[in-house]
Amino acid sequence: MQANISEIFYSAQGEGKYIGVAQVFIRLSGCPYDCPYCDTDTDEKDYFIVNNNKYLNPVSVDELYNILIKEFGDGSTFHSYSITGGEPLMNYEFVKALANKLRENTKAKVFLETSGLITKYFKELDDVFHIMSIDIKTHSEKVLNHLPSLLESLCDLKNTDYYLKLLLPVENAKKIIDYTAEELHNYNIKSIIIQPVDSKITKDILDYLYNKYYTNGIEARLIPQTHKILSIP
Repeated sequence: MQANISEIFYSAQGEGKYIGVAQVFIRLSGCPYDCPYCDTDTDEKDYFIVNNNKYLNPVSVDELYNILIKEFGDGSTFHSYSITGGEPLMNYEFVKALANKLRENTKAKVFLETSGLITKYFKELDDVFHIMSIDIKTHSEKVLNHLPSLLESLCDLKNTDYYLKLLLPVENAKKIIDYTAEELHNYNIKSIIIQPVDSKITKDILDYLYNKYYTNGIEARLIPQTHKILSIP
């Protein structure tokens, strides 16, 4: 079992509930989706670089684990390993095995960042990942209509600390807010993180979203991509 790695680096989490914590980011190559606002290079590469050291792709779980231990130690100097992409769940078996190995043998937590468009594995990962960051994609009506399926899958999560992150564009913002607030309310979801696409939002939209979510019993938190503001990876 092998996977292609795009990059591995040490930095601060720039988005969502755990913004600001120190993480080792493990970015897997590949993504089946074509989000227009994506700025991540997920193309497969012949090698990846960690702390100026070059490693060949693809790698096995054991090979990658040994690289992580060599380059970053036992996990005692950072909060978590963020397994991300692209879409990491394209490599579900690899991701699950790596997360289990890190959880059992290191001191850091294991953290999954996923698009929220591949939901069939969530229940099986409930005892694997300490934290899941799950996107609500909004770039087309088709992906937005996937939301009930996503929310239904979250009913099975009992142990992982998951949170939802809504990627809110300028276009059709009120329509997206109306629809997502209603669906979150229907599934008894009590909180949502709003991440404006390209960090753009008007005062009118901000007031509208707070009113809509809070009147539906949902705590909405507006958090931009702070790593871009700070100019860090």
